[in-house]
Amino acid sequence: MELRAILPKQKKVDTLVFLTSLFSSEDRLILAPMQNLTSLFFRKSFEKFFPKSFDYAITPFISATSNKTDIKSIHFKDILPQDNENSIPIVPQVIGNNREYILNTCKIIESLGYREVNLNMGCPKKDIVSRGRGAGMLTNPDSIQEIIETILKDTTLQVSIKVRLGVKDSSDCRKLVPVINSLPLKSVCIHPRKAIDFYEGSVDVDEFEYLAKEIKHTIIYNGDIFSVEDFSNLKMRFPFIKHWMIGRGVLKNPLLAFEIRGIPAEKDILLKPFIKDVEENFIATLRSYNERLVLGKMKEFAKYLCKGLNIDEGPFVHSTSLEEINSLLNQI
Repeated sequence: MELRAILPKQKKVDTLVFLTSLFSSEDRLILAPMQNLTSLFFRKSFEKFFPKSFDYAITPFISATSNKTDIKSIHFKDILPQDNENSIPIVPQVIGNNREYILNTCKIIESLGYREVNLNMGCPKKDIVSRGRGAGMLTNPDSIQEIIETILKDTTLQVSIKVRLGVKDSSDCRKLVPVINSLPLKSVCIHPRKAIDFYEGSVDVDEFEYLAKEIKHTIIYNGDIFSVEDFSNLKMRFPFIKHWMIGRGVLKNPLLAFEIRGIPAEKDILLKPFIKDVEENFIATLRSYNERLVLGKMKEFAKYLCKGLNIDEGPFVHSTSLEEINSLLNQI
């Protein structure tokens, strides 16, 4: 948003232009789930360098693929309460389409002391959508109702959902509105793109507005908040929205939540030690999984930073080892 201050005692009227956020005490900022990017290693580093920037985070999804999964499974490593101390408060997210498997996963989440679970109905990845999971659930309202009612009946958890507009057609989510309104949901997070759009093109704010006004629950806006100006423009368009989810924007600019809140911070002082801390935590956390996975995710993390800092991402993209990535990150 632009605020213009007129300077007095000038023959010609000059203006000073300030970028300001419309963030208020009623607004809440939520860290978006991004698989293997906004996991524990990132959340702890983020809270260390940018404390209280986010009110809470939705975790990357836990796959509900079996009813035999137990609390010792690697699936729950990211949400263990003892490991999440001194980190951003979290709401675990679950992805799946099998009622029994999802319930089993939710019972484990409940046993860890959590009071809310988020059901992923928005992941746009083709292999997930094709299996009727993530955004693929949007075309099956009966299954959605059955799964959510089972969680509410057989656990003490509150349920929130994260959705897209649809798979190939925005009418998918419109058709779900009666089901959504019939359920006592904690909140509904809407990313106003279709699954086939992935993250390309513009968000459909008109469709978001329609859904936000039709759905009778707390609405969370998610999508394309990359600057204070983006946030303020959305806030002016949707003054009735008080909950805002940010993902890619904060990977590009880790100070974004501070900037939106109006918290002063020295980017040159904070950014480099933050990157180093994330890198060390990332490698320590994921190396035991798969070296190729770690390298791939470090490249992805670096690419977001490069875009945010307007530097060449080429050297990072072509890195062949963690040592090479480490050396390049040290030069940022």
